Amino acid sequence: DTAQSVKEKFGKKLYNALLKGEIPDLNKILDRDDITIMKRAIFSTQRHCLPPVTTHNMIDDGNDPILNTIRRIGLFNNRTDRVKVILHPEFLSSTSPLLPLDYEEFVRGCHLGVFPSYYEPWGYTPGKQSVRSHFQFHSSSPFLCPSGIYIVDRRFRSPDESCNQLTQFLYGFCQQSRRQRIIQRNRTERLSDLLDWRYLGR
Repeated sequence: DTAQSVKEKFGKKLYNALLKGEIPDLNKILDRDDITIMKRAIFSTQRHCLPPVTTHNMIDDGNDPILNTIRRIGLFNNRTDRVKVILHPEFLSSTSPLLPLDYEEFVRGCHLGVFPSYYEPWGYTPGKQSVRSHFQFHSSSPFLCPSGIYIVDRRFRSPDESCNQLTQFLYGFCQQSRRQRIIQRNRTERLSDLLDWRYLGR
């Protein structure tokens, strides 16, 4: 609200100056009251504790398996943490006041998708990711594609071995250069043609 009100005042002063044929003096557009209001807004948003890892207040968060795992391994988004976590337990929607993005927009901005599901190793979501040229990590699946789609073996390996394999995939992906990721993204996009119903319906 503070930014919106200051922006409106700034816009009016800028508009009036341009109508007069003058170059606006940026030192005069913002007066002392505007600066005071902005400083108050900055101080009110500062915190001395770490931000929450979830975007919503969870019901019975003490028994939530995801939050309990985050607490157990200490992923609290410290400055020194190389991995940051944001749990958004809600479907994405462009009408959301928090993350006003459609699913397609959000996915397009991601580097990769991880789907380690044991009971549904391949479904609509991985298929959508392939169409959008994203690298993916899946559990055991008949769609074994080496270019951009990595398969985590959960059928013939123990849970610890599967976790180690997924860790190796993630680490290897992080070691790739930008050019290597672009090449692999293009290969993944070409693989998306295999998901056409002309082939799946055979």
